Amino acid sequence: MLEPTDKWLCELVEPRHPALHTPANIDPFTAPDDANWAQREVDMFELMHKRHGIGLASPQIGNSYTMFVMNMQDTGDVGVYNPKILEFSEETIQMEEGCLTFPLLYIHVTRPEKVKVSYTLYDGKTEVEGWLEGMDSRCFQHEFEHLQGKLFLDNVSELKLQRAMKKRDKYLKEIQRKVKI
Repeated sequence: MLEPTDKWLCELVEPRHPALHTPANIDPFTAPDDANWAQREVDMFELMHKRHGIGLASPQIGNSYTMFVMNMQDTGDVGVYNPKILEFSEETIQMEEGCLTFPLLYIHVTRPEKVKVSYTLYDGKTEVEGWLEGMDSRCFQHEFEHLQGKLFLDNVSELKLQRAMKKRDKYLKEIQRKVKI
């Protein structure tokens, strides 16, 4: 069990950080700190956008709060607190997926096409429930997995992971070669 951190640092942690591999267990609304969640969302959105992401979960910045931020296609940036996935569609779809914790690593992951979700907004009162589809569904599932202590890498075989890592490494070498020219 991870404890709340005394200091709020909105920086990505290394891939082996314990927060990434441990289920998030701190309800932001009952946490012992006196957090300004509206400001913490702003901090997380700034980091997410700076890194060109569409989602960021609190474990990715070393915290065990049950919350994440994401950019929804219709509504824009939203903070998601104490999320639940209530239902999964039977239809699945395979898409290439990345993660801010693993820059430039992209893996084809199969996920349910739609999910019915519920969550609370930062005011602690507004509850949202509904179906998500497309990129919103995929992002919600990805960030939700972070809160379960799981990574998108856990959804693929070792062979697929090795191929994706070789592709990333080749791309990085190509960039380094071009920069030296």
